[in-house]
Amino acid sequence: MALFPHDKLDWSIRRLEQRLDGSPDDAATRLDYARHCLSKAWFHDGGEVWFNKALTQARRVLNHDPASPSALVVAGASLVGLDRLEPAQRYLDEAVRVAPESAAVHLALGAAHEAARRLGAPSGDRHQAVREVEMACRLAADAWEPHWQLGRLLWERSNELGGPTGGSKRMMERSQFHTVRALELGPSPAVEPRIVYHLAITCLHGARFVEADKLFTRLLDDEKLRARAQYYLGLVHYHLGKYKNAVLYLRQHLNSAPESPRVHARIGMCYLQLGEVVKAREACNRALAIDPSDLQARWTLGCALVEEDREDDALRAFKQILQDAPDHQPAFQELVRLRARRDDAEWLQAALRAEVQQFDRLPVVAQRDGKPITPRQATRDRLGTLVRSVASTAIDPVNAFLSGIDLTTDESLRFALWEAALDRVSTHRAKSMAAALEDPGAHYSAEAGREVLALATSLPEQLLTRGLQIDEEHLRRQAVDRHGPARDVSDHRQAIDNERREARAWQALLLLSIASHGNRSSRNLLVRWAAEADADLAEAARAALVMLGDEPSIDILRKRARSRGAGNLVDAMLTQIDAPSVRHPVRPATSDDHDAVCSTCGRRHHEVALLLLGSHGNICSSCLAELARARREHAIDDPSATCALSGRHMFEVRAMYAFRGLNVSHKVLEDGLGRLEREAVHRFLAEL
Repeated sequence: MALFPHDKLDWSIRRLEQRLDGSPDDAATRLDYARHCLSKAWFHDGGEVWFNKALTQARRVLNHDPASPSALVVAGASLVGLDRLEPAQRYLDEAVRVAPESAAVHLALGAAHEAARRLGAPSGDRHQAVREVEMACRLAADAWEPHWQLGRLLWERSNELGGPTGGSKRMMERSQFHTVRALELGPSPAVEPRIVYHLAITCLHGARFVEADKLFTRLLDDEKLRARAQYYLGLVHYHLGKYKNAVLYLRQHLNSAPESPRVHARIGMCYLQLGEVVKAREACNRALAIDPSDLQARWTLGCALVEEDREDDALRAFKQILQDAPDHQPAFQELVRLRARRDDAEWLQAALRAEVQQFDRLPVVAQRDGKPITPRQATRDRLGTLVRSVASTAIDPVNAFLSGIDLTTDESLRFALWEAALDRVSTHRAKSMAAALEDPGAHYSAEAGREVLALATSLPEQLLTRGLQIDEEHLRRQAVDRHGPARDVSDHRQAIDNERREARAWQALLLLSIASHGNRSSRNLLVRWAAEADADLAEAARAALVMLGDEPSIDILRKRARSRGAGNLVDAMLTQIDAPSVRHPVRPATSDDHDAVCSTCGRRHHEVALLLLGSHGNICSSCLAELARARREHAIDDPSATCALSGRHMFEVRAMYAFRGLNVSHKVLEDGLGRLEREAVHRFLAEL
C-alpha cells in the first residue's frame, strides 16, 4: 500500500498529460496528475520543476473545489518542497480542518516542520515533525512512505543527540524498525535502494557489521549508490578486521572520487593494521597532498611514525593536530601515552594542571566550522586520559590530583579529582591487603578487618572469600608468634582465646565486606554462613544480609538483640543502612502464563502482541503504546512513587508515569516499546 502513486510513474504522467489535453476540465484527472507530479518531486528526485507542476495543478483543482483535501495536501506539500513555508502552512491548516484523519496531511505537516527547522524558521521543530509523521504512521499503518520518512527523521534526531553512543540508542532502534517496516511494505523499486542504504548506515553505526556488509553489497548493483556502497563496504570490512578487502573496496571507490583525502587516509589506516607501514605513510601523504588539513590522514601518519619508532616526529604530528582540533581525543591519548612511556612526569603534571586551570574559562557549548562542540566535555575526556596515565607513572598521583583541586571552582571537576585521589589510595592499600587475604592465618585481626571493610569494593569477592579460611592450627600458631612463649597452660589458652576473638572479628568484618558486592554469589555465601556457622558468626552473616535488604534477617536480629536487652543496637544499625531497593525482573508473558492479564485493561497474553509481567502489576503492548502517546499527561513527580513492574523508585529512573492506577517507569515503558521493534528488526536482518 502507498499514499502516493509510484509504479510506472513516468508512463502514468505522460498518459495523464494526454488525457488532460483532451479533457482540460476533468478535475479528477487533474488532481491525479497533481498527485503524480508531487510523488515525482518528493520521492523520486524530481526537484523544483515537479513541485511547481504539482502546485500549479493543485491550485487549478482548488479553484473549482476549495475544500478538496487531496488538492490542499498537494499544494501545501509542494510549497514546502519549494521552501515557501507561510503559504504552505495556510494550505495544510485548511487540510487539517477538512480531513484531520488523513495520513497524507500529517505527513506533509511533518515535512513542513522539518523544513522550517532546516531553514531556521521559528516554527521549525523536529520533535513536532516526528509527532506528525508518527500520526501518519498510525493512520496509514500499511503505507511505506510514512515509515520511511519517520525512519529518516528519527535517525537525524539520533545523530543530533550524539548517535547510539550518546544516549540516543533507543531512537536509533526506532529508526531501524520503521525503516525495516517500510521495506516490508513493498516500496517503489525506484526508492527501495535508498531505504536499504539508510538501513545499512544504521547497522554500521550500531556495530552490526555483518548485516551492514550484506546490505551495502546489495547496493553495488545500483548505479546511483554504487560509489557510496563501495566506500562504506571499505569501512565495514575495516571494522570486521578484513583489511585487504577494505583496501579493495576503498580503491574501487577511488575510481569515482580519485581526489578524496578521506579515502586515501582510510586506506592508510588499513595498511597500518596490516603492518605495511611504508604503504600507510604513502597513502597518508597522498591524502595530505590533496588536503593538508585532513585530520584522519594526519592522525594515521602520526601512528605510522610511532610504528617506525620516530617518536619525536609523531609527537610533533599529534601536537599540530591538537592545535587545530583541541577535542581530537585519539591524538591526545597517543600524545599522553608516548609521554608516559618516556616517564615524562614533569610534562604529565604540567598537562594535568593546565587542563584543570583552563576548565572554568571554557564555554559549555561552542561552534567550530559551523558544528557544535563541547569544550568542557572534551577537557573532561582529556583529564580522564591524564588521570589514568599519571596513576601509572612514578609521579605521586595523590598529590598531583589533590593539588589540582584548588585550580578550579567547578564542583563536579573538584569532586572528580578527589575521587581519583581516593581511588588511587584505595588501589594502593588494596594491593597490600590482598597479601593478607591470600594468607589470612598469618594476618587476621580486627584492625585489619576494618581496613578490608573500607576497601571492600576494591577487592575481588573471591579474595574476600578466601580470607575467611582460618582454622585452629592458625590460632595456636599465632598464640605463640604474637604473644611469645606462655608461662603455663592457662596463659597459652588465654592467648588462643584472644586470637579466636580477633579471628572471629576478622571473619565478621569480611562477611560485611562480601555483602558490599551485592551479587547472587555473595548472597548465597552469606545465607550459607547464617545457616551453618556458630551463633555469633551467623548473626554477622545476617547483619550482612540486612545490608542487602533481607527483611527476614532483620526480624531475627531484632529478636536476638531484644532477648539480650540490646534491641537499640539493631535499630541504630538500620538507621545507618540504606537498604537497596528491591529489583524485580520484568519479563514477557509466555504461553505458560495462562492467568496473566494486563493490570490496566484486562487483556490476556493471547490477545496482545506483548504482555509484560512485573512484581506488582502487568501491562500490555496496547496500553504501553497508549501511554507513550500521552506520556506528558501521565507523568508524576511523587518522590515516594515506585514502579509497579520493576520496583525502582522515583529517583532511580528518568521519569515515572501513573497510567490507570499503575505506576510505570520510563525504562519499563521504553524497554516494552522497543522489545517488539528489536525482534522485528532482528528477524528481518537474519533473513538477509
